[in-house]
Amino acid sequence: MVHGAVSIVNAMANGLGAALGIGLRVEASCRLMEEPVFRIRSGESFLKAGSLPEKVCRLILGDFGVQKGCEVSIYSEIPARKGLKSSSAVSSAVALACLKEVTGEAGLMEAAEYSVEASIETGVSVTGAFDDASACLLGGMVVTDNFERKVLARRLVDPSLKVVILVPSGGMLSGLVDTSLFKPVEPLMRLAHRLALNGEEWLAMTLNGLAVSTALGLDVEPALEALKNGAIASGVSGKGPAVAAVVRPQDVEKVRRALSGFGRIVETGVCNENANVE
Repeated sequence: MVHGAVSIVNAMANGLGAALGIGLRVEASCRLMEEPVFRIRSGESFLKAGSLPEKVCRLILGDFGVQKGCEVSIYSEIPARKGLKSSSAVSSAVALACLKEVTGEAGLMEAAEYSVEASIETGVSVTGAFDDASACLLGGMVVTDNFERKVLARRLVDPSLKVVILVPSGGMLSGLVDTSLFKPVEPLMRLAHRLALNGEEWLAMTLNGLAVSTALGLDVEPALEALKNGAIASGVSGKGPAVAAVVRPQDVEKVRRALSGFGRIVETGVCNENANVE
């Protein structure tokens, strides 16, 4: 089982990212088949050929010289195409399940590498989203260099904190984003990364949200309303449109009410736990 994540610092500007594990779950199972075909089921439907989970399996089977196919089943609580790291969580969960099926063991950072490589090769992510995969697999708050694929820092966060997420209609596919849009705000995002590295992750999250919203022309009002009502940090996650607010338990209801006028609300907690595979 792998958990989802939200952005602390978006890495699309310069490859420097940070993300926070949250309580939304993804589970995946994998079974090798003698015939070289890939059947990937997500919920009640089968994914088309060439999907991200299929690419993960093909990379793993290729690296270990296994000339077989895979049957994969995926369950996800994470809304897709909203900036909530569903692609990283799903590909990481599939990587863990496939590695365990093929080799009998599954390393977390080995799974992260396959998630990143598959994301780049399928065009799902520009940078490979190493920060997101790391947060989904390791839990807690991670700060990364995505281009070097290094975790620069990982910290556990207060487990009592809640995450209130605004999930508006519409979505954005990260592979379609023009990264040059981030050039004007790149210094702000570099500053946010430095803040996260130095233990100021909540300030970093809010600064990043303002910078990304400015670059992409997204509405900052939901994040500001969350802050006015007690959130300790709030901002757009990924490329949006979802907005995440980190909240103390006593302020959850106020923040929920403030955000509910903008769209659907999902409430969860932070996650400090490592992913696991049975």
